[in-house]
Order: sequence, then structure tokens, then C-alpha cells
Amino acid sequence: MKRRIIARATVSATLVAALSVSLSASLAGCSRGGEGEARPADALETSSWAQPPLIEAAVRDGPMVVVRGRAGPDARVVLRGADGAAVAVGADASGRFELRVPATSGDIRLTPEVQVGEDAAPSPETLVLIRGGAGPIALIAAGEPTVRLDGQGMLDAVDSDGSAVIVSGLAAGTAPTVLIDGVRAVVVEASGGRWRATAPGGAPAVIEVGGERFEFPGFGAQSDFTPVRAGQGWRLTWPTGPSGRQTTWLPDRAP
Repeated sequence: MKRRIIARATVSATLVAALSVSLSASLAGCSRGGEGEARPADALETSSWAQPPLIEAAVRDGPMVVVRGRAGPDARVVLRGADGAAVAVGADASGRFELRVPATSGDIRLTPEVQVGEDAAPSPETLVLIRGGAGPIALIAAGEPTVRLDGQGMLDAVDSDGSAVIVSGLAAGTAPTVLIDGVRAVVVEASGGRWRATAPGGAPAVIEVGGERFEFPGFGAQSDFTPVRAGQGWRLTWPTGPSGRQTTWLPDRAP
């Protein structure tokens, strides 16, 4: 059965992803602390030590991408590719962690997880580093609006599974007015300044967020996780089940 996009959908399947380079020799050290927040603080159930990690920020820093977030106290946090290569670090006593991922010119996709002995608690999100973090950095998950971790803009992403479209972003104050093909959309505000607007049907042509106009380039056909340039941004499509797929469009950020 095809998975539909719905607000706050619960996702249990781990997205299958592939690393563009091997990270098997790249276990990095950890410096404590971290700033920024991609998900509200209460999204992590700290009462359970086996919860997946919460990625809060990812920033390109020279030859590395620094990934920060929270997990259970003293948990072992892993960012893992489909080939088994990984970088890992231990969270501190408050659950804070910092991982350093080698940045390359290629695209990198990693699944965050908490490791407990020989078992792992993987996240339903995939961390995507387009062009090794020189392009968009985002957390994608089936049925959920994409969370951008790079820079700031009026519009973070446009997601669709073919039956519904989610327009989403982050606002410093009140959520912006959103027009989809000239029709005002209902905007739902979430914790931490995040907002989303959902529309039924096919691909819109024009999206306006807070008065800024975005020409939407369409959804595309491929579904193999390969990011491609599409209009003034990047498009990424991936399978979400035996017959489903989700497409994300990430508009370019201003320099």
C-alpha cells in the first residue's frame, strides 16, 4: 500500500541509503555541547535509553561536516551508511554529542542510530549532505516535511508523495502567508518556529511564501536517491515502500 503524506505521520521504516565514499577509517572524536535545533526539545523521549538520536544541527567546516544533537546520556551515537561504514561517538552525561563527517564533493546519505551492545535503534530520518555539505543539508523522512539544516530562507522544502504536497519552513516570528498557485493555504505552526502548509493534488506551478515567489520545477521521474538540479534548487526522490516514493525540492539559499 502506498504511504501517504500526512501531518506528523509516524514512521517506523528506516530509509535505505548509500554513501558516496567510504567512512570506515574516519571515526572522529567528540567535543561536548551543540547549538541550533531542528526538532523541538520534547521530541526526544529521554526516559528511554534506546531512543534514536535527535540531529539538531549540521554545518560544513572545511574538510568536515560537524553534526550535533542529543541522545540518551552516555549513549553511543552512530551515523551509518548502507555499506556498513560509519562514524561514531559517545554522548556526554547530558546526552549531547558532536560528530565529524569527512566532506567530499559527492553526495552523502547517513542513517543516525543509537547503538546498544550488538543492537541498534535507528532513526526514521536520513541525513542528506548534497555535494558533501557544500549544497543543501537536510533531514528527510517518509511522510514528513523535510527539515533543512543549512542557512535560512523563507521556504525550506516542498515534499510530495503524488497525492499531497507539503510546503514547510522555519520562521523567527509569526508563520508567513503561503500562496499555492495563487490560493492562500492554511498554515500550521509547530514547536520551535516550524510551520507547514498542505495542499492536495499534483505539482503546483508557483509557491509564494511571505511575499517571496518560487517557481516550482515539478517532481521528476527518478527515485534512486540521486540529487539533481531542478530549477532554482535541488530535487531528491526516493522509494518509501514497494510502490511508493517521495519527492523533495530544496530551493537554493541566498549567499
